[in-house]
Amino acid sequence: MSQQNVNTAAKESAETSLSTDQVLDLYDWLTARDNLIRPADFTPPAGSTEEVAYDDYGPDYYQVWLLNGWPVAAAAPMDGFFCQLATEVL
Repeated sequence: MSQQNVNTAAKESAETSLSTDQVLDLYDWLTARDNLIRPADFTPPAGSTEEVAYDDYGPDYYQVWLLNGWPVAAAAPMDGFFCQLATEVL
């Protein structure tokens, strides 16, 4: 049986995706803000792009959503944590 390399990246994934360290830095920066809200029913901001970082030490992962190049929302879904900047900032 011959092997063939197949590009499995989704078409919407960008070649310029951030590194794990960059996503974690943005997650830390965003979650330290004072003007965050924790909505009961989280939906990423319209028009935002998602970046994901997987934890090397366990099954957890972190998400950051960018809008016009700025982090506007973050999540640690396995911990039930979702937050976003207050709407007046967006």
